[in-house]
Amino acid sequence: MEISLAGTRTGEFLLSEASGERSRELIRIPAGQGMLAAGTLLKADNTIAVNGADAVKVLYGPVDTGTDTGALAVKGAAVARDAEVFGEKLAWASGMTADQKLLAAVSLAESGIITRWMETPIASGAAHHLVFVDTPLVGKAGEVLGPIVAHVKDVFGALVTGSTVSVTLAKASGTGNLAGGGAKAAVGGVITWDAASLSAAGEYTLKVTATDLTEATSDTITIDAA
Repeated sequence: MEISLAGTRTGEFLLSEASGERSRELIRIPAGQGMLAAGTLLKADNTIAVNGADAVKVLYGPVDTGTDTGALAVKGAAVARDAEVFGEKLAWASGMTADQKLLAAVSLAESGIITRWMETPIASGAAHHLVFVDTPLVGKAGEVLGPIVAHVKDVFGALVTGSTVSVTLAKASGTGNLAGGGAKAAVGGVITWDAASLSAAGEYTLKVTATDLTEATSDTITIDAA
């Protein structure tokens, strides 16, 4: 079966919906967003979900919202729940990546809107953010804490096992100084600092950072006097 992808007509992206058009709702779309095609992904406030991650509904038919952001909101209809949509027929923003499309599908699924694909986008597996997976919550001033472990994750939260990125452990808050932190290269996407210590009693948080990755901040660590 051949499916034309040359533009999307009203509701053409819709594969199935709940009976009685229960999947749809009337919405008011903020003005000034220009011409919105059927299949445009929308956020909860009915603005365009540009990167897809916060998409919760799909515009049912085309709507011209004009260019004046101060104008009155425009009426429209959206598929907001309990439906199946055809991924290739959604009106993806220009330059949207496979990862962003997959994230949009995950976000829509939380509203009960399931995305079906002729060819499922392939996740890039690229490093996206850092997370602490093991951080001691207590310790004594000047004494080595237990191992501090961070992981390099992709946008979906999977460990990036091929990552060797340099990650830096530093103090985020607290009165004393951190020793034994600094930069280390990931091994299989895992970074371990096994000689870190904090110099004075008090409460601290630590952070891990790396170029182009979203940083992470630890839970509070309570350090007692030695």
